[in-house]
This record gives sequence, structure tokens and C-alpha cells, in this order.
Amino acid sequence: MTRAPAVWTLAHRGYSGSGRLDVWVYATKRDALREGASLAIACGLDGEEDQARRDFEPGRYQKVMDCYEKTHPETHLLRVQAAFLQSPG
Repeated sequence: MTRAPAVWTLAHRGYSGSGRLDVWVYATKRDALREGASLAIACGLDGEEDQARRDFEPGRYQKVMDCYEKTHPETHLLRVQAAFLQSPG
């Protein structure tokens, strides 16, 4: 069996939606990370917004998302991961 990335997913659980998990799908990892970082900034980073914007501009999107998870309760998450297509080998 072979596995190849089919799409990239962005998952977010935060204050809104009563703990609901929202998932978006993107064609590339970069697109998913960029949108995740943008969402992190929009949701607020407990005083770290200026640093997040400085990281966002040159494309350090994962750093922005890591900051979101660091500054929010364990019940929140903001993650990007591959969704794999599996086919018989």
C-alpha cells in the first residue's frame, strides 16, 4: 500500500462554537499554514500579536500557530496536518 499526501487540513477549536472542531482543507501545506497563522492573529495571542505579525510577514507561519497554542488553554488547538490518500501497492 502506498500513501501520498492528498490535501492539507487546518483544524481549529477555540472559544467559539462551544468546543466545536472546525476543519478546512487546502491543496498545499503553505496555504494551510498561512491561513492558520492568519486565524491565530485574528483570534488574539495574549499580547504576542506584534511578534506574530513580524513572524507572519516573512512566512514563519508555524511559529505564529505555535504561539497560539502556547498562549491558549489546552482545550484549544490550531494544527495543520496532511490527509493521506491510500492506494493498493
